[in-house]
Amino acid sequence: MLSKNHIVLIVSVLFCVVLFGEETEHPKGPMYEQLCRAVIRLEHQEIRVRLGAAKPEAGTLPNGTAFFVRTGNELYVVSARHVVDVGYHLFSRVQLRNPNTGDNRLFRLELPHTKWVYHPNHGDKDTYYVDVAAMKIRVHNPYHPSYFGYEPNDPEGKKTNQLLSTDAQPPEPVLAFGFPVDLGFELTEQRPMARWGVMSMRTDKEFLRLRRDGVTRFVEERCCIIDARMFPGNSGSPVMNQPRTGFKTVSG
Repeated sequence: MLSKNHIVLIVSVLFCVVLFGEETEHPKGPMYEQLCRAVIRLEHQEIRVRLGAAKPEAGTLPNGTAFFVRTGNELYVVSARHVVDVGYHLFSRVQLRNPNTGDNRLFRLELPHTKWVYHPNHGDKDTYYVDVAAMKIRVHNPYHPSYFGYEPNDPEGKKTNQLLSTDAQPPEPVLAFGFPVDLGFELTEQRPMARWGVMSMRTDKEFLRLRRDGVTRFVEERCCIIDARMFPGNSGSPVMNQPRTGFKTVSG
């Protein structure tokens, strides 16, 4: 499910790439409405002990962004490995929809840290790991999220796939949808924000070095460079090629 083409480097943050394919046969509402259910914010809870406080305080802190991918009858949540490889459980408040009634409800999706599966390229002393993680999940029936469709074994894949096997090429425009933090304002609902950028470079070999935690290594040779303004919390965001003729729809 995780194609080698689905990794992007933006400044020092690694992202999962999503590319829009053909429009689905049965559009399921406005594009942004679907993205609000297909792209989710990852969070965790902490108990804080403040000096002089009468008792500990429980708080919720953001980790990053993730999104849903469906292949066959299986549903996955996909994010960046460095977002979820943290040694504690995450969760997300997810908007699910009943397709029979059109009713939307908010559910809490538990994401145990032991259930994440990482890209098989774990890196070595010279190269960083491929920064992708996925978890197979179940959702509340009959409610379900929007998702990006991927059918690798479908002979009509070009008509049904929304995750393609080719990336945007420089200098094509792209869009990232995520949950940046510390923007100077608060939102009463969790809705992904769009960021515009441009595919500025493709490497296709061990070309790009990244310094992290005092260690310098190559990033995986199929990474791309995107020029876009990013903030903490965008990690794990889907990055989409920007169609010239308007948005295509996600499924669900």
